Amino acid sequence: MDALGALASALRARGLTVTNANGAFEAVEQAFKRRPDIVLAARSVDEDSALADAFAAVPDLADTPMLFLVDDADSKIDPDDVLRSDVDHIVSRITEASPRGSKPTALQEIRGDLQQVPLVDLLQLLAMNRRSGVLGITTPAGGGELRLSGGEVIDAVYRRLEGEKALYRLLGERDGHFAFSPGEPASVRRIMAPTSRLLMEALRQVDEVQRRRAELAPNGEAFLLTEPPSDDIDLSPLQSSADEGAGDTVAGDPEEGADVGLPSVPPSLLHPSAPRGRAGSMPPPPTLRAAEPVAPKPESTRASAAPPALLMGADPAERLLVAAKVTALLQMPHNLDELLDEISAPDLLILEVLMELTAAGKIRRISLADLTTPFAPPEQFAVLRSLVTRLSRPGFAPPPHLVLAASARRMTTLSHAVRRIADAAVPAEPPPHAPLPRPLGVIRLGEGVELALIGLPVEDNIAPTWPLALHGAAAVVRLDHAGTDALAAHCEALELMMLEAEVMMGPLDLASPGQIALLVRMALEAAAGV
Repeated sequence: MDALGALASALRARGLTVTNANGAFEAVEQAFKRRPDIVLAARSVDEDSALADAFAAVPDLADTPMLFLVDDADSKIDPDDVLRSDVDHIVSRITEASPRGSKPTALQEIRGDLQQVPLVDLLQLLAMNRRSGVLGITTPAGGGELRLSGGEVIDAVYRRLEGEKALYRLLGERDGHFAFSPGEPASVRRIMAPTSRLLMEALRQVDEVQRRRAELAPNGEAFLLTEPPSDDIDLSPLQSSADEGAGDTVAGDPEEGADVGLPSVPPSLLHPSAPRGRAGSMPPPPTLRAAEPVAPKPESTRASAAPPALLMGADPAERLLVAAKVTALLQMPHNLDELLDEISAPDLLILEVLMELTAAGKIRRISLADLTTPFAPPEQFAVLRSLVTRLSRPGFAPPPHLVLAASARRMTTLSHAVRRIADAAVPAEPPPHAPLPRPLGVIRLGEGVELALIGLPVEDNIAPTWPLALHGAAAVVRLDHAGTDALAAHCEALELMMLEAEVMMGPLDLASPGQIALLVRMALEAAAGV
């Protein structure tokens, strides 16, 4: 969860109603609709007073108090600044600054524990009495709100989720506390369906989601594309549901239907623009530190290939779009929680699509049994440090570097594998959009000895950029057969040793940090002449 979402959850847990906004324009729009008691904003977004000026330009909002969030306690703090990390102080300042802070707070009619009163039962009770208000819910995973008008749920937020998806996720929580504050909520209606229908559908979906989660990742496994994506992704496992449209089930065996033609998914769908605090490209997800992938047994693969029932009301085109988003995200390993939070579609639909792609062999599981993969056993570090010192070339600044050459579409998988090597320091910034030579990470071997790893896309049209990485390299390790002639010619001209990964190791799994670490150690020995 990002910092803004974490603070919002903490404030909701203390009984405050919180609405998030991105940018000054949206903040003014939300404030005009909801008339908040106070506005909290990061000091960094108001350096030019854009937010304060925007509120001052609206007469009804000009007197709205503002507090600014700062992260550094050592820097100069103005009277209207508060530390983002000090939630108790923020609540105290809100009470002091709010024009309604001195008025008695409306009594919360209902408080309780979700273990004693399930949320479904509570919503049915509120619906029967046609109550209006805000139902705040605090769970171990975070805080959320349900906003009711006349007994109908009109909006829901939970962590970073909104609308029906947030409602279904909250209805699946069994542990936590709730508090209902009466009063007509000042909220835009984002949930249009009748609450009675939503509750019936939730009862069906919640149990089914839990069952499928247990089937897909019983031990918390992550998922990754079996092969790196191409421009046109084969989503043939979803062919039958796209053809039948209104059918009740996905007909046919996914394996038998693998060769059936399907309109290609446009490349634009592979990089969905859903907001994730990650505009443009997808920055690396939290490190999963996956262990070596375990190949599924044939029996379990065939058992999981049974086609799941088509989600009621799901548009076949929506299924294809969800499949494209899943495929785009799984260029790097993601666990189920990350996938379900990243994609703005029903959880059950995402799980169904994931099951189909997994059964068809498009996606594979990665075990999370081991937290990290060390670069080498501790007793080998002294020898490896000695080898690295031999690779320094006159006229080139340390550290020496190895070049790992692969096709541009496989570079993302390689980058994430390097991130999960325990002794690797990786760049903080996301990789560039353009397929250019890029730093993958620096292996730290202790005593000030380091080895840099550089990723080199091998497509011929990128050849003019190769000298950026090749000059001063200790060796080039080619991971696939692309760029054979052109890359070999460059290495020969620069008198660089070129090594073939498959010759040294056989078939290579780019997603395995253990195999990448072994490959680098073998290349290091070869480059040093051992």
